[in-house]
Amino acid sequence: MSESELPTEILQAIHQLPVDAETIGGSLAATWAALSTEARAELRAQGAPFAKHWVHIACASPFTRRFLQQHPHRLPGLARGKRSVLGDIHALSSDAFLAALRQYRNARMTEIIWQDRQSAEHYPDTVAALSELAEVCLQQALDHGTGTLRRRHGIPRNDAGQEVPFTILGMGKLGGRELNLSSDIDLIFCSGEEGESDGPIPLDNGEYFQRLGRWLIRALDQRTADGFCFRVDMRLRPFGDAGPLCISAAAMEQYYQVHGRGWERYAFIKARPVAGDLSFGRTLLDTLRPFVYRRYLDYTALTELREVKIRMDTEQGGRHDDIKKGRGGIREIEFICQSLQIIHGGRQPALRSANTLDTIAAIAHAKLLPTADTDLLRRAYLVLRDTEHCLQMVDDQQTQQLPHTAQEWRRLACSMGFAEVSALRDTLDSLRTQVHAIFRRILLTTQDAGARPADSNGQRLWQSAQTGVLETVPTDLLRGFTDPPTAWTRLWRFAHSRDVASRLSTEGQRRLHRLLPRILDLCSAQPSADTLLQRFLTLIEAILGRANYLALLAENPPQLVRIAQLLHSPWLAQRLARFPMLLDDLIGDPAVDPTQWPQVLAAQLQLAEDMEERMDALRRFKNAEMIRLATAFWIGDLSVGGLLPPLSDLAQLTLQTALAWAKAEMQRRHGEVRGTDGQAAPFTVIAFGKLGGREMGFASDLDLVYLYDAFIDAESDGSTPLPAPTWFARLGQRLIHILSTLTRAGSLYQIDMRLRPSGQSGPLVTTLDAFGRYQRESAWTWEHQALTRARWVAGDRTLGARFTALRAEILRQPRDPAQLAADVRHMRQRLYQAKIIPQDVFHLKLSPGGLTDIEFLVQFAMLGACSQQPFLCEGTGTAAGITALTEAGVWDKAQADALLHAWQLYRREESRRWLNLQDNDIPVTEAPRQNALQDAARAVRAMWQTLIGSYTD
Repeated sequence: MSESELPTEILQAIHQLPVDAETIGGSLAATWAALSTEARAELRAQGAPFAKHWVHIACASPFTRRFLQQHPHRLPGLARGKRSVLGDIHALSSDAFLAALRQYRNARMTEIIWQDRQSAEHYPDTVAALSELAEVCLQQALDHGTGTLRRRHGIPRNDAGQEVPFTILGMGKLGGRELNLSSDIDLIFCSGEEGESDGPIPLDNGEYFQRLGRWLIRALDQRTADGFCFRVDMRLRPFGDAGPLCISAAAMEQYYQVHGRGWERYAFIKARPVAGDLSFGRTLLDTLRPFVYRRYLDYTALTELREVKIRMDTEQGGRHDDIKKGRGGIREIEFICQSLQIIHGGRQPALRSANTLDTIAAIAHAKLLPTADTDLLRRAYLVLRDTEHCLQMVDDQQTQQLPHTAQEWRRLACSMGFAEVSALRDTLDSLRTQVHAIFRRILLTTQDAGARPADSNGQRLWQSAQTGVLETVPTDLLRGFTDPPTAWTRLWRFAHSRDVASRLSTEGQRRLHRLLPRILDLCSAQPSADTLLQRFLTLIEAILGRANYLALLAENPPQLVRIAQLLHSPWLAQRLARFPMLLDDLIGDPAVDPTQWPQVLAAQLQLAEDMEERMDALRRFKNAEMIRLATAFWIGDLSVGGLLPPLSDLAQLTLQTALAWAKAEMQRRHGEVRGTDGQAAPFTVIAFGKLGGREMGFASDLDLVYLYDAFIDAESDGSTPLPAPTWFARLGQRLIHILSTLTRAGSLYQIDMRLRPSGQSGPLVTTLDAFGRYQRESAWTWEHQALTRARWVAGDRTLGARFTALRAEILRQPRDPAQLAADVRHMRQRLYQAKIIPQDVFHLKLSPGGLTDIEFLVQFAMLGACSQQPFLCEGTGTAAGITALTEAGVWDKAQADALLHAWQLYRREESRRWLNLQDNDIPVTEAPRQNALQDAARAVRAMWQTLIGSYTD
């Protein structure tokens, strides 16, 4: 065999090809013959792996085969993995520049295809390399065009003489760094302010950048003897083809505020600065983020996405051979991802990725879809994109059409590594069918979106409410309602209300007409149908003027059952009607692990621009997490023992956040109070009561004491100094203001400061030394009882640790058992006599045998036993105290079990009654509950009588 003849390994590989063997053999022979002797020797040394891969590429990509036949000297570099480098081409003439840029593009495209068809998965590397190639070509064209314009017209400047920036936004696949082998690049050109250039022939900035834009399109899109670089699509710019080629940042922001449409929000999910002033581009996108992502769960844009999909389906005309736009194709995967991004991205920043695979991973992490779905979407996306690349590498053409001939199917199967065409077709059909099933489930068309049949009872009842008269009650349609006339009156008045007539857009009306029949059918099948309908209508009235919330309910039929569960609680019903934004938390976002609360809150607070917005954001966060906990408890997913600690942790996080703001405000106005060492004097917040015991309920106040450590004559070091006591008192007042002020987002907590030394007559803040003296010398026994449930919750931890040590010292003091019993009994007697409880009522907290008795029993036992068993001082909660006292042998197991059972029963009943807007007085007519409560109370009273003695005589 002569040196110019193809090696045996290559010939063997050609003979195994399923298509074009003769043509490929001739092309490869011509390429081989054109190589130097040294190059052929180098390639022979690579053996069979090189031979098989070259033949595989020649079959998969006639474009690459032809390129290498024209440029055979590039083949050894491909085999070595060499990457082409673009030299300095800026000084070239325009024509020479265009030629050089295209030659570089073709060489890099060949290298990318060569690497892409290597064994193993190369999709992420391929699309990243293609996107980088487009960015390089764009930047080179921009630099050349800018240089040409500057030589003739100077630098564009604003009225202040500053250079005006210019940026290129990459949209679509370029923006997502997932460009395909023959993709258009979707671009938007944007410049800074108005003005004019400063050269010999000045140009208005608008005209300057229009010319630059026209050059960029020509440089990339124009086909010459060397081909083209990238087809450029500018239709995504404001006003599309009718708008200017380049738009200023101010005009762009105005456009999206006034004219922006739903599909444009989807487009901007993938926007990214790709050339020019990248910093300017990022700033521009930051200003547009509120247009794309809303702070609430946003279902309003789904309608336009469905319309886009309907137009795509119409264009297909029933054909299913387009793997991009057809059923189960690439576009459906992108629509699934983008719909979830639009809905949830405003509240979950991790979803704001421009890259599809990254978005699928974020959706999986956020648990917005089942794991099986996200795994399927990822696999299908990789296979479909790989298929797309194999279709496009044939002739460097933008196509997503599956083959129409057996020969082209064989080429595609060969390209993708399938031995049989049938295996490839089965794989594509299976994946596309599964993708389309997910797509239909998430993005149902309006016709499929759970519409009620025309003869549905709810449908007929809603139609009657719209067309009937108030005086004619359709009792046959109000089955399940206890009081049909009242239910009909409420429904009829809602249907004919001014709000329904005037506050809804056409799309809002359609959503309402889909929603109300579902609600009516749901209510008629539920207990307390009349009340449930009333609460549903109150909720709908609250959201009529807010399209996003109406869409949220209309687009989530399965969630209506869950909402109905919650509306059975009048407290939850009131909260949802007053703060509809809480629907976002209940329907869309996954429950947040309390350990992640600080990070979640910090992310939400970053969106706030001033103190007012921060206070609202803190309230929204607290309200959202509280309603999540309330929901889980109400539907039985959370026990009372699992409810109270996170409620307490939520209050503690709120306190710590508010204290940081209060302290920053004091430092800004008055400077810092410092000790002799120059460090800031410490301030700490001690919680008593239910927060101190990590046993907060839904309605618990915060019982707080403020402590600080500074010399009385110290002053703050700001421009308006304050004495230390005044500085810390104002800090405490500021903290109370932040926590208790009512804003449009509600309030946080009511603060009770009466447990501080000397109560309401004492100073708001106290030094730790003064607090210690009071506790040792002046405190009453009931104040030591309160100390059993005290702990550090915010502020300086070191000072908090000193308080903890002081608390342990006080609790470990030896006490006379008889005197202790007398003091506790006397205090309980005062409480008993202060509130008259009717004979036929059991008050969960204050009745004999109620919660107060349990708490006093625990406190009595701890004060009596801590001196002998100091470890008892460590706990602060009532339930934890019962367990600790049992372990210490102070109480036997039967006593502990009785107290713990009663405590859990009372706290569970207390929480449920709060959600029912009921007080703690339970009448004897509630016999089943009364029996359980009375049994528990008898056990508590018996233990009280034995240990402390009667206080009711």
